[in-house]
Amino acid sequence: MNTYLISFFILSLITVLSPGPAVLFTIHNTLNYKLTKTFLGIFGVATGIFFVAAFATLILIFAANTLNFALLVTSVTGSLYFFYLSFNSLQTSVPKEHKKDVQLNSFKHGILISLLNPKALAFCIFIFPLYLDTKTISFHKPALLSLIFSFNVIIVHSIYTYVFTRIAKSIDLKKLTYIFNKISAALFFTFGVLLIKQTIENTSNLFT
Repeated sequence: MNTYLISFFILSLITVLSPGPAVLFTIHNTLNYKLTKTFLGIFGVATGIFFVAAFATLILIFAANTLNFALLVTSVTGSLYFFYLSFNSLQTSVPKEHKKDVQLNSFKHGILISLLNPKALAFCIFIFPLYLDTKTISFHKPALLSLIFSFNVIIVHSIYTYVFTRIAKSIDLKKLTYIFNKISAALFFTFGVLLIKQTIENTSNLFT
């Protein structure tokens, strides 16, 4: 494997490991639902990351000025979605059975988590140029980097799932779930507020 691929693997692995909306989403699913739904959510997050990377590649190729607009739209939509997740976390209290259509929703939620997370878009936009020549860009390299990023999501989130599954077995699951849902609701709300702040700042920059 080329040195640049190894360095990208490590860099993206560290990025995915850092706590954020996607990690909270996976832990929330681990504590509240069956593993089937949890892993559907993980695959949704990984799929969303791939789409984000593809979108970032197009931005890098065709329009440098699109960067601010893309982050602005992502911030606005993301803030609303994180507020929804905050409310949804407060509504979830105990593990329960779920039908296939609800499990599919977990996959969709995972995709949205990635698509509406400015951190993922910013990572791809700012890090990809370190590994690509945007003047003579070809699509197989960004596709490979996107797959590596998505693969790291599956690895890291699976580890989070394993760890919190073990923790849930050793203590009172209902109490842990209740506490974590309240914490995740507060954190999702905080993400939403921070994105609103970022939106205001980005809007100001566009008109100055």
